[in-house]
Parts: sequence; structure tokens; C-alpha cells
Amino acid sequence: MRASFVFSALRRAFGALACVVASGALFVAASAVEASRSEVLERRSNPSIPPLGKICVGDTIARLSIERIGLETPVREGVDDVTLAHGPGHVPGTALPGEETGRMHSVIATARDTANPFVDKLRVGDRVEVRTPFGPRSYRVVRKSTVPAGELSIEPTDEPTLTLLAPYPSDSIGPAPLRLVVRAELTPTLPSSFTSSITRSTGRSTMLAALAASRAFPDGR
Repeated sequence: MRASFVFSALRRAFGALACVVASGALFVAASAVEASRSEVLERRSNPSIPPLGKICVGDTIARLSIERIGLETPVREGVDDVTLAHGPGHVPGTALPGEETGRMHSVIATARDTANPFVDKLRVGDRVEVRTPFGPRSYRVVRKSTVPAGELSIEPTDEPTLTLLAPYPSDSIGPAPLRLVVRAELTPTLPSSFTSSITRSTGRSTMLAALAASRAFPDGR
């Protein structure tokens, strides 16, 4: 009888212990589920993109469209003769189109002898829509100016900015002494950009970017 009493007591003790362990396990599991749910919600509210890999000359990095003049064209990396012969080229060393972390100033160059020289057709107020690796971006043209080719410079900006460059005048024969500079600023109508660590192969200095832009039009292109 004594043994039966001890056995019964042990059974009750182990039963209580099992309940405590089970409750603890359920609590831990619930905490893990809640943490996972919070992480998913945070990712949804703060979307991010994976780091970009190496970008090579000639790669399509964006698509640019301007509704008023019926333009849609890819933008490729680089400002060499071959790249510009196919359309607009991104000046290495400046921000990628749509990039809003780190450097803010993205510069796109065009050549005079392409099938559709569009930069001189732009007007102040035109919207420039760009599809980028960071999502869609909408810019508004705020300024047009011309500068001597030798005085062209690319300065850093505090706000996301897009500059389009072209030889000027576009219909001249021979060397083009001027450069047409069209400045466009990001419109606040679209959601802010994704925040992420971006790795890219065009991380050259502003001075080198200016040199790349000045060499984008050999022989007056």
C-alpha cells in the first residue's frame, strides 16, 4: 500500500511537471510565430531588393519614357561610341537611375547621330518616367541650359536628380561646340525608394564621371 501511495505521488508530480514543460513549449512556439509574423510584416512595410551585381558596359540598366514626345527607349551602361550608337548611355561614376542612397545625381548622355535625338525636344515641365532596378521613378524637367563643351561639369546633388546631356545644336555638321543640359528632379508623387545596400561596378569619383561625360562625344558627336 505504501508503494502504491508513492507511485501515485510520483505520477501526480510527473504529470504536473509535464504540464509545465508543455506550457513552456507552447509559450516558446507562440513567441517564435509572433516574431516570424512581425518580421514578415516589417519586410512588407519596408520592401528591399537584393544587392545589384556587377554592371558591364552595354547592359540595359533602365527604360526611359516621355509621353509628350512619344518616346520609350532603353538606357545602357556606358558612354562609348558603340553604346551611344544604340541610344542613351548612363555616365559611369554617377548614381544609377532611380538610386536614392549614396550619390543622388544620375547622368544620362545621348549622341547627336542616333535615330531619335530627343533631348532638345524636352520642355520645362515635361515628365520623364524611368523604370529602374529600384522600381519606377517619375521626374519633372525643371531647367534647360547650354554650356561650352569644355566647361561641362557634373556636380553632386542633395536630392535625387536626373540630368540628360546632348551635343548642341543637334542638327549641326561638324564639331558641336556646346552641350545641352536638361535637369529633372524627382517628383514626390511616387512612394519613396527602397533602402538597401547597393553594390555596383560604376563607383568612380565625380571627377572621373565628368571626364567620362566630356569624352562621350568624340569628334563633335
